[in-house]
Amino acid sequence: MSNISLAAKAVRSAVAGVLAAASFNVMAAPVNTWAFEIDSGFTSFAPQGGVTGSQFNPTFNPGAPSLLSWGTSPNGPSSLGVGASTQGQFQGNVSTNGPLVPTVQVIHTNNQIAGVTLDIATLSDRIILTRTSPLPTGSPLPLSLNFDINFQETDNQVPLANCVVSSSPTACNDIFVIDVAGAGFNPANNTLTQPFSYEGDNYTAVLSIAGLGPLPAAVCADAGAAPGCIGFTTIEDQTNTFQVSLGILFEPPSTVPEPASLGLVGLAMLGLGVSRRRRTGN
Repeated sequence: MSNISLAAKAVRSAVAGVLAAASFNVMAAPVNTWAFEIDSGFTSFAPQGGVTGSQFNPTFNPGAPSLLSWGTSPNGPSSLGVGASTQGQFQGNVSTNGPLVPTVQVIHTNNQIAGVTLDIATLSDRIILTRTSPLPTGSPLPLSLNFDINFQETDNQVPLANCVVSSSPTACNDIFVIDVAGAGFNPANNTLTQPFSYEGDNYTAVLSIAGLGPLPAAVCADAGAAPGCIGFTTIEDQTNTFQVSLGILFEPPSTVPEPASLGLVGLAMLGLGVSRRRRTGN
């Protein structure tokens, strides 16, 4: 076999390899379903005196409380819990590009208290994702979020007309301002988002907290936060429950070959043209 024929064969093999690689990148199957484990716990809070932790997570950070309590009233203390009924732990399954799945609940028991009140807290949240379909089961992937919470225990003695939350049925709604490290906020649907990569594909974890959204400037200011803050408010003399839900979105890759791949294909096709002209001229 001539050198020209060998070169042509090598070029054809190179072209086939490049196109196969590009095809593989486009056609790689994403994860269909995931198993998830959620661990939540308050890793810091203030003031230390007067605010107490309970319902400790047995495996997370280690033993972080999933329930904070403070103050006194005839109805008991106020409290803030995240998945406290299961000590901050939750397990379930979620489908890629499927509906959001309910997980833990954020519950604020809002009593008109006397004494020390919660000021700030940090809620740490760990989500462990494991591929369950397609099989075989993949390696676990941990994602972490830290929720910095600025809490305003409002004055319950002011007239209702003077409350910064205009929808207050009683004076006055308490205010939670949330700042989430490691996540973005989508104002179109008031969800928190965290991009991640798994086995060469790109995904986005979506976390929805019912009631979470941008707060009016006056509400932000009352809680000592800058305009544009996000959070939620809670009604006095009630147990306020906010459902947390999780979703996973697949971010499809571009169907256009990478520039480097296009260059290789062009060079290979040029090589084929040269080899044909040489054979024709012989």
